[in-house]
Amino acid sequence: MKVNPITQTNHKTTFTSYNKRSSKTGLSVSTSFYLDFPVLRKAVKIIEERFPSGADILVYAGSNGEEAYSINTLLKNPSRYKINSIDICKESIEYANRGVYGIHPLADDGFLIKEDKTNADAPFLKKIFYKYFSEINKPDYNIDNLSDVIYNIRLGNEDLFPQKFFVPNAGIKQNIRFLEGDIRDISDFSLDSKQGKAGAVFFRNALYQLTKNDLRGVMEYGDMPDLIFNKEECLADLIDKVYNKLSIGGIFVMGSHLQEHLYIADKSVPDSKTIVADAARNIRYMAYPPHIKVLNKNGRFKPLFDYLIQGFGQNLKLPLIWQKIK
Repeated sequence: MKVNPITQTNHKTTFTSYNKRSSKTGLSVSTSFYLDFPVLRKAVKIIEERFPSGADILVYAGSNGEEAYSINTLLKNPSRYKINSIDICKESIEYANRGVYGIHPLADDGFLIKEDKTNADAPFLKKIFYKYFSEINKPDYNIDNLSDVIYNIRLGNEDLFPQKFFVPNAGIKQNIRFLEGDIRDISDFSLDSKQGKAGAVFFRNALYQLTKNDLRGVMEYGDMPDLIFNKEECLADLIDKVYNKLSIGGIFVMGSHLQEHLYIADKSVPDSKTIVADAARNIRYMAYPPHIKVLNKNGRFKPLFDYLIQGFGQNLKLPLIWQKIK
């Protein structure tokens, strides 16, 4: 598989529900409903086909619960599946258990509360969202804890950009639980299945945090990368744990953020296997994504679904869904 160098995509900022920073990591824990919907749709289809009688689903970096709820609303028989939404941030878990969600019209999931003719999937997603969620009046307590100055100045005007607030209906909550935890401890996570195996592990748009691959900080804000930390070793350890937790036929679902796929080379990578990113600061990219190398090791995973990632004037499709095959 040939992978060309790619650069940072301008992802739309999400302002939904609880744009808070973790007290443990200092990192943002905000997310949105139906993020990268084609990936979710394909993942759910694979889960249902491979595990029609049900399975445990682990959603790591689950934030405030939007991803778990999105998956659940897409399942044809959600009661057959047990979804564990897990996040390292205790504030996110508290928020998810409280279960009140705010949607901003300019956020990634803003199409749920406004007309959006550019989103072909919007009518379908609106239909299932309103089937499982009920709109409520604005709560008398704070929902959005926004720290983005631009947001507060330009988008915080409720008359111009009115938010709407929702709570999940009782039926869609019964098979979901929200837990504090870290994917690095996935080996110790207890599941209800007899083998202790999961049908799916979602870990989207947070892998870069474990691998210390903060492209935005390095390339946009001039931060210096950690060139000592061995990214491939980190990835190998994590993927081994995910592999051991999955059932045969189970899937590992990655995120679409560029930081999940384009890696700054650490000192363990020979220059011959890198591409110059910033000559002045001697910052290089790995020429080949190390996570693909690790996932392909010994033929234990196979890619099932590619998704478009843009950058450097190129449109590249890279695999985001990987299936355990042995």
